[in-house]
Amino acid sequence: MRTEAETINRHIGGRLRILRKKRGLSQADLGAVLDVSFQQLGNYEKGKDRLSAGALFLLARFLNTSPASFFEGLIPAEAGFAEDAATYAQATERPPQSDKLDAAFGRIRSQRDRALAVAIVETIAGRDDGAA
Repeated sequence: MRTEAETINRHIGGRLRILRKKRGLSQADLGAVLDVSFQQLGNYEKGKDRLSAGALFLLARFLNTSPASFFEGLIPAEAGFAEDAATYAQATERPPQSDKLDAAFGRIRSQRDRALAVAIVETIAGRDDGAA
């Protein structure tokens, strides 16, 4: 069973991977920002190794985002109770198509087209009855 810190590291690493792919960057590109190898960046993305606050700040600046974006979707534990890692993993699991959708959305330059894309996805999500 993973510790809560390991689960958080996996989440942050997953967010890093999504942000990197959205911008069409390689692991080597981001590794250069931190002066680490692409293999080490892969360890960060998998949550095997922990990113320091300084590294998160540098990466956020390079990716033109907020350091808080690495924590988006992180479900806080209830006050006084440790969160069960299995429940957390289930709650934050993303469908395999999410990365493709994120990458495609990142390539849309027109604000109007972005708004239309969001409206389409929200409309579909609102009528989805869960059937595959």
